[in-house]
Amino acid sequence: MKLLVALTILAAAFAAASQSPDDACTLPAVISPDLPDQPPRADLDPYGGWTGLKGKPTGFFHVEQVGGRYWLITPDGNVYFMLECNWAGRNAVPHLKSWGFNAAEADSGLPYTRDVKFFRSLDKPLPIPKISTYPPWVTFPDVFDPAWPDICRKRAEEVLGPHANDPLMIGYQLDNEIALDGWYEAVLHTEPGAPCRAAFVEVAREYYAARPDDLATDWAAFNVTKVEDLAGIKGDAPNIPGLVTAWYAVMAERAFGVASAAAKAVASNHLNLGTRLINAPLPSPPILQAMGKYFDVISLNLYSMFGDRLMTQLFTVLPAVSALTGRPTLVSEFSYRGNDTLHPNTQGALPTVKTQAERAIGYMSYVSAVASLPSHLGVSWYKYADDDPRQPMIDYSEDCNFGLVDLQHRPYSVLTETARLINSHIYDIAADPVRNETCSLFYRTELARWDRPGDELLFQKLLDSKEPFVDPLAQLLPEPRRWHQHYWIRHKSPRLIINDDRFSGWCQANVIEQNETGTTLALINVQALTMFPRALWYGPGCERPDETLTLWSNAQYLLRQLDAQGRLVRMTIADGSFARTVYDVPDLRVDCRTPYLDMCFDPGAKTLALTVRGSATAVGLAGLDGWKASWNGKNLDPATITKSGPLSVYSKEP
Repeated sequence: MKLLVALTILAAAFAAASQSPDDACTLPAVISPDLPDQPPRADLDPYGGWTGLKGKPTGFFHVEQVGGRYWLITPDGNVYFMLECNWAGRNAVPHLKSWGFNAAEADSGLPYTRDVKFFRSLDKPLPIPKISTYPPWVTFPDVFDPAWPDICRKRAEEVLGPHANDPLMIGYQLDNEIALDGWYEAVLHTEPGAPCRAAFVEVAREYYAARPDDLATDWAAFNVTKVEDLAGIKGDAPNIPGLVTAWYAVMAERAFGVASAAAKAVASNHLNLGTRLINAPLPSPPILQAMGKYFDVISLNLYSMFGDRLMTQLFTVLPAVSALTGRPTLVSEFSYRGNDTLHPNTQGALPTVKTQAERAIGYMSYVSAVASLPSHLGVSWYKYADDDPRQPMIDYSEDCNFGLVDLQHRPYSVLTETARLINSHIYDIAADPVRNETCSLFYRTELARWDRPGDELLFQKLLDSKEPFVDPLAQLLPEPRRWHQHYWIRHKSPRLIINDDRFSGWCQANVIEQNETGTTLALINVQALTMFPRALWYGPGCERPDETLTLWSNAQYLLRQLDAQGRLVRMTIADGSFARTVYDVPDLRVDCRTPYLDMCFDPGAKTLALTVRGSATAVGLAGLDGWKASWNGKNLDPATITKSGPLSVYSKEP
């Protein structure tokens, strides 16, 4: 026996008179205030690590290779895939936990990372050429200044000292988005007495010791005849690849070696997470080699450059950086900003997508994709709350819809429900080391939207190499990369399917979990109708389980959960108003587009709990025949159930 629910809710839109000026910052259709906190799974340790796979308990976070991939390991010895939301304080923790995030700020009570900002502590920036698309803080100091070691020592004691014995600290980044290019071009624009100038002369002395006849030729434009002349000239340096490489190697050694030693002296129990690399370009080989020498993990702020698909970098840059450094990777920033709020989205990282549903699908695809890479440790979403869209255009004031919540801390229900869904399954994806032979680059996960050819040439340009860079993992692909129009990623394992290819129609993404307790089906951005096997809606025991069912809906997020007997136990809709599988009989109907509606059924106890957020203000129920109902935690008076109708519960399929 199955349950079919038809629901009508009497609703009113937000009254203009009740809006504050801040309400203009958002659109009520995509906001769900005060969502209930519901932890997504129970098999996690206090740090958010998964108890289903073990490493070594050391009392602090560390890195191990377990089950065919790299993992962060919690102090208790359980594997941990970092799901951080940054710029989120202690007040955000209940929501973050309910959405499956397991890391935030240092004062949140969750695991955290620290940005030490070593390189910004030495206020002597090199004259590195500015890149117009980079924010103003992308600079690099003269690390050969005699004060550099002492500055690093003091900074480490100040920032890391108070956390040196804190097991919640995963590790530390040396800095955020520093310039890792232009070092060679900058040195001859420094003053002749600059510390880095003297260091450069010594590097050049060693370089030309083996090729003395090249000195005058290479520097003919400056009339250089001996190495000491390089101390006094000023201007644009000639391109001398061997000298560039030698200079980068010495400078990286000085920069990362000194800072890393200072940090380790104070926080020896914690991971060195490197510097938060900016999107592009990829650092040159000598810089990457120095990172591999000193860092435990390579952190990258890696945003997509395309709103309509996953970027190449996830499947080229991340494996390449890991291969070149010998270290696992961590995404320390990513995000998607929506165009369906009133935020201008003029400053900040790309991409901008059309709707909250596309933000949600971006999150789902990005996180699922990187979790499939065996060299990757986690992600950090930027950020918890939206920027203020009224920021003045001065310097670099971000004005973006980056948040999980708006300025009034009202969650974006489509995004946060999708994050909860994917975050709750992160270990099912990451701990699945069985190769998918149709796409052997990834473990059980396919990138169904391949990017275009030419990665080798791209890396050749970024690395200033004479030979194309060969991505060792990409060579495992069974066929050339191709572009596919339907999905961003596809994952298939015994319990979990992401983007089942049996679906067709106007549904942008789907997630299916099937286990001994029942079936959970989630659909994201059902724009009109979608077709799929009936068993996914009614349960595997229904009649004609493989026959195609047509679902009509306008939901940006729709979840349906059945128990092992095929009975409906939960149905959730976010930013939508209806769902129906028979054209003239709705499974769910709301008489306005509601931000969030959740229905929890207990067939045994005959109780229905309705949770509604947003514009809905009243509900009418009828035909419950012995059922009890509650509305936002308040029991409904049985005497009023038949007055406003109808809510009908049927005992069979239509």
